[in-house]
Amino acid sequence: MPRENAFRSKLEKLLEKLPEYDFRKTDPSGIVGEFMDSNPGAAQIDIELAALFVAMISWGNRKAIRSTARKLLFEEMRLEPWRYVSAGEFEGAGNGVFRKCVYRTLDFAAFKDVCVNIRKGLEGFSSIEEAVEGKSSLETLEILCGWLKPARIGVPGKGVCKRMCMYLRWMTRKGIPDFGIWKNRAESDLFAVMDVHVNRLTAPLRKCKTPTWKGCLELTGIFRKWDKNDPLKYDIALMMYADGAGDFS
Repeated sequence: MPRENAFRSKLEKLLEKLPEYDFRKTDPSGIVGEFMDSNPGAAQIDIELAALFVAMISWGNRKAIRSTARKLLFEEMRLEPWRYVSAGEFEGAGNGVFRKCVYRTLDFAAFKDVCVNIRKGLEGFSSIEEAVEGKSSLETLEILCGWLKPARIGVPGKGVCKRMCMYLRWMTRKGIPDFGIWKNRAESDLFAVMDVHVNRLTAPLRKCKTPTWKGCLELTGIFRKWDKNDPLKYDIALMMYADGAGDFS
């Protein structure tokens, strides 16, 4: 318990810097913010899809993620991701911005399969929020991971689903740097965004020391114990630490 309390105190000190902290310079969420600034009249479904595609490729080098995300949203999709998906603009070679590869191991053929899945999943719905209305965060993760299966996003229980847990945080949580556009989902129902770096930092607090779904659930439980209403604010603090905003020594 003393170790846990000390760790929590360090995270909360980092959160005191949050009001003036600029995530847009380095974080993938910044590209979603750029999309929203460049397209102020965007429909909710366009914002949801822009964020989903950015989250889908959010692994590896952040500069490469951000560069690819810009090309995807601004050049390939021309700021209209829903039209791109619903009208099948991804067919063939799409708009020609990408050749065989979209990002790292995600080739264009798999990317097109993702688009087909999303189009099918959204038939009859006006937004992703509507498509997952009434579903728990776990059920929502399973749906999103099913759509994105060709991108090898993982599934809950067999992986940590880092990117989709992050996406749910973006859509649900109201505080910086998240967007909070989903109105009927509780921030308390979110899952920790687990990766190897988060695992390394938080392993001393957990019985499960590995970056697995079990470890993710355990860390989520710790965050919820610290703040039952907004547990993922501690995930934001870990992001700030990763950006060099604090020292855990």
